[in-house]
Amino acid sequence: FFNDQACHAVAGIGHPQRFFDTLISLGIKVESHAFADHHAFTQTDLAFDDDYPILMTAKDCVKCREFATDQMWYLQVEAELSDDFLTELTNKL
Repeated sequence: FFNDQACHAVAGIGHPQRFFDTLISLGIKVESHAFADHHAFTQTDLAFDDDYPILMTAKDCVKCREFATDQMWYLQVEAELSDDFLTELTNKL
């Protein structure tokens, strides 16, 4: 959807570069904005001088719902655990 389009990538998570790298791997041109983990976002944090879309994690999106605009999008990520990992985990329980 955002291939070859410039976007602001905003992340207030423990390892924001992983989020940014995921967007880049999807072909998105990102201008990265890393915030501290659990950052309490304000409208000012997301007030950029252009009209580029703003991409964020679903976790961060929830924190922005009071001032969200149609310019803000989030990336839904689902974890997939390998069968080997699940077997090892089950064996340890």
